Amino acid sequence: MNTWLYWAVPEHRVNHYLVLMCLALFVLPYILGVRYTILGYLINMIWLDMIYYWTYKFTEKNKKDKDDDTF
Repeated sequence: MNTWLYWAVPEHRVNHYLVLMCLALFVLPYILGVRYTILGYLINMIWLDMIYYWTYKFTEKNKKDKDDDTF
């Protein structure tokens, strides 16, 4: 968990990260009719960032494992 605090989005994924954050924080709530407070935006941004970190690390690990399995 501590590594997430010091992790930065890789340069080749910045556009993907920004689009995902905008969609999840602004577009999806607007479509669903949800309104957030400032604290709500902050909490959602934190857990979205954590989920993005976990999925990125999971895909990188799987990619590495897949590359190691090839002969």
